[in-house]
Amino acid sequence: MGQIAQMAKKVIIFTSPVWLLAVVYLVCDPFYVLRHYDAYPDNYLHTFNRNRISTQVFLNENKEQQYDSFVFGSSRSSVFYTKDWEKHIDSKKTYHFDASNEPISGIHGKVKFIAEQGNDIKNALLIFDNETFKYTADTANSVIHIQDWRWTTQNRLSYHLVFFKAFFKELYFVKYFDVLINKKYKPYMYGVFEPKHMLYTPVKNDFIFQEYIDRIAADSLSYYQKNPFFERSSEIYVETPSIEPYQVVYLNEIKAIFESKGTKYKIVFGPNYDQKGISPTDLEIVKEIFGSENVFNFAGVNSLTEPVGNYYEIYHYKPAVARTIMDSIYTK
Repeated sequence: MGQIAQMAKKVIIFTSPVWLLAVVYLVCDPFYVLRHYDAYPDNYLHTFNRNRISTQVFLNENKEQQYDSFVFGSSRSSVFYTKDWEKHIDSKKTYHFDASNEPISGIHGKVKFIAEQGNDIKNALLIFDNETFKYTADTANSVIHIQDWRWTTQNRLSYHLVFFKAFFKELYFVKYFDVLINKKYKPYMYGVFEPKHMLYTPVKNDFIFQEYIDRIAADSLSYYQKNPFFERSSEIYVETPSIEPYQVVYLNEIKAIFESKGTKYKIVFGPNYDQKGISPTDLEIVKEIFGSENVFNFAGVNSLTEPVGNYYEIYHYKPAVARTIMDSIYTK
């Protein structure tokens, strides 16, 4: 019996750091997923899951707001501000339901979730790009990309285990303690903590690239000289077909929900900096399902993608570009 007690004591001592870190995780909630939050702070020095934020803010506000018009897409959809969109539709009850690197499965899950809450869906604006139908995006399960358990088939425990395990991976907890103590970004934190100030608007859930906006306003010439905008090829490049049969099912189910709700919808393939054209096969599939009159392609080489000044960096175009697109598609 004494040997067992000695062994138990050694195990407790040996594993005590792990238990201590587990307590820190539960108390501090580093990923903001364990407890209810009415709002979320500036993105700076945080590791946020945009799916979680978009879902939680929707649930927080929906009873009072009764949202009936939604913008869907990845962070590239962020610049389609709800206040700008409202000028083109017959509603002020708008909500930006986006996520980082949002795949079609995420858009499908959100549309279905909204319908299950009993909301009307009077208007929908879906922003697609070359990543929307990539299988790797559709199956991403990192703390940044994992889809919310409340509208997927994943159970709550397995969802939270992803975040709990991430706290220990690649010494995340060391970087977390460094941030808590020093409150500043360091190069070794790259890919873990957001080094820029990005804001969330209350109620509407728009995502604002505030640091980019401030830097450009302060010195636009310096901003574009320092930012690594790669030189684009003079050759026309068109993506190979990406849409898989299971994704066609998602598209058809989205369309069915829209039809049942009497939704007015528009689908936009955005003008990415890389100027890669959308696969004609993929474009035709989307047009066949949603109607060519509702699908608009701004990808490839065109007047929106040519000016470098239309972009914050190589991944995101500016609100002025989104406004130009909305002015165009809502007059047709």
